[in-house]
Amino acid sequence: MKQKKLDTKQIIISGLALFAIFFGAGNLIFPPFLGLNSGKDWFLASLGFNLSDSLLILLGILALSFRSANLKSFGSKLSNNFGSILSLVCITLVGPLLSIPRTGATTYEVALSPFYPNINKILFSFLFFALVYILTINGSKVVDRVGKYLTPTLLIILAILIIKGFFYPDVVLESTADNKFSAGFIEGYQTMDSLGPIFLTGIILEDLKNKGISEKNDLIRATIYSGLIAVFGLVIVYTGLTYVGAKSIAFADPDLNRTSLLIAISENLLGRNVQIALSLVVGFACLSTAIGLVSAFASIFAENFKKLSYRFFVRLGVVISFVLSILGVDKIMEISIPILLFVYPIVISLYILNLIDRGNISPLAYKISIGAVALVSFADALSALGFSNNFYVNGINKLPMADAGFAFVFVFLISLIFGLLISKNQKGIE
Repeated sequence: MKQKKLDTKQIIISGLALFAIFFGAGNLIFPPFLGLNSGKDWFLASLGFNLSDSLLILLGILALSFRSANLKSFGSKLSNNFGSILSLVCITLVGPLLSIPRTGATTYEVALSPFYPNINKILFSFLFFALVYILTINGSKVVDRVGKYLTPTLLIILAILIIKGFFYPDVVLESTADNKFSAGFIEGYQTMDSLGPIFLTGIILEDLKNKGISEKNDLIRATIYSGLIAVFGLVIVYTGLTYVGAKSIAFADPDLNRTSLLIAISENLLGRNVQIALSLVVGFACLSTAIGLVSAFASIFAENFKKLSYRFFVRLGVVISFVLSILGVDKIMEISIPILLFVYPIVISLYILNLIDRGNISPLAYKISIGAVALVSFADALSALGFSNNFYVNGINKLPMADAGFAFVFVFLISLIFGLLISKNQKGIE
């Protein structure tokens, strides 16, 4: 294929496609809740949320692009199989363990329960995931066709919601004592978007190659430009929803959970009819997301475990998702917090290492820094589980930046410097 120069139109199209990939309808429940609980500090909370969601998506895609989306190369300085294992862990989290069950639970709580509260949750979840299974196995094009209209429709409704929220009468927003930047950063973990680049970057690069961009430097530039467009879109939507959430204190009960708050905001600002439309769009978008994630989970696992079929992993993913979805959105999130507190700092650190590594960072430095970060993130996970009153966790909590939830950042920087010095000293001795 003849090498093409970067084309502005293609970059914009790729950027919008990238935005659509990461803009999950299920993520709409997070920014308003964050805004409601941040009050006057809503912008600081939104900044933290966007950094751990939108910015990390871009950093992740770039880090994988520098490695040509080769997972073995991405994690090779830790071990030959680390990248592949991390990919399996991430698709399991973004798949049947957390994200897919949440699509079913969100659909029930946003699209069905407000209008038909007496419908049995277990029955609905069974029917929802039975449909997911049928459409995933049969590869139905119906969902793809409907999906083309879902994102634009959802964006139009959200634009109206944000604009109406912006012009809603001003309310007094109170300050809170908590670190809202840190709260926003941790809330951004819940979207799990930033784990996506590990198994999605290969698809993104392949799409750019199919458009005639084959040189590595051009691919990286195209990825940067496309990523910036996608990130800009995500930041606009999430910041707007956080602001609307902050102003919703005028009519919303502060004790509402995430899904109930989204319903209350849409009903108050958009009216009952548009709220119904939003609920339906969110429901169908969650169904589309569930199908895509089940397919991705099954494909990746079938590729790594060739003795088991794609159909087997589709069934496995659907069954696990069905069982966990019955727990509801809040319980799924409660389960996810310690897991994400452990995994995210490791992934973030590995993204950064791959971005700055130009062959000058030794495997030893990788192992020391990632190992040190893992020790810190494990302590955070233990604390989230309620095991905070022990020597290990108390010791980690005394580290710089621990109060803000960023002890792993301090430890990463110090351990990386330490690892580089040891590596340099070893080379000097040799």
